Amino acid sequence: MGLYIALALLVFLLLIFVMAAVTMVKQGYVYTIERFGKFTKAADPGLTIIFPLIDRVGHRINMMEQ
Repeated sequence: MGLYIALALLVFLLLIFVMAAVTMVKQGYVYTIERFGKFTKAADPGLTIIFPLIDRVGHRINMMEQ
């Protein structure tokens, strides 16, 4: 019984980690990805994978004409 609880908890934590790692950049935007607060790359529209505990989305830049 304890093994099933531990396995379920592990799967739950893994699912949360994967959900936090996938970032969807909307069309017309560019997101800056920062690692420990320092710029590392610009994420173009589409799916982007980041490391949730290390990376974060810094700014969401609107590239559409106004």
